[in-house]
Parts: sequence; C-alpha cells; structure tokens
Amino acid sequence: MDEQSHKDEMRAALRGDFERLRARQKGIAVPRPAESATSHEAAAEPAQPVAERRSSWVERLLGRD
Repeated sequence: MDEQSHKDEMRAALRGDFERLRARQKGIAVPRPAESATSHEAAAEPAQPVAERRSSWVERLLGRD
C-alpha cells in the first residue's frame, strides 16, 4: 500500500505543477507580427542556404579544420 500512496502523492504534485504552469502561461501575452506588404514579399523568397560548414569537435581535435 505504501507504493500506491507514494504514486498518488507524486501524481498530485505533478498535477499541481502543471496547473501552475498553465496559469503562468495564460498570463504571458505573445506579440503578433504586424502585417505589411514587405513581409509578404520577403516570405515569398526562399531563404538562402548556409554555405559555411562548421567542423565537428572531433575534426577540430584531430586538426582537420
């Protein structure tokens, strides 16, 4: 029976944590981006891929920059 009561206590604690998290998230206002013609034009153009490749830590360790 001790295990079941421990599980119930843990569930109650988690439930309280999630309720507090939800309450905190409701208080946060998320700013919405302003609509403009330039933002639509910029969104229509595909993003340029990044050409520069970073070396991994193994390559840096072995001196293969």
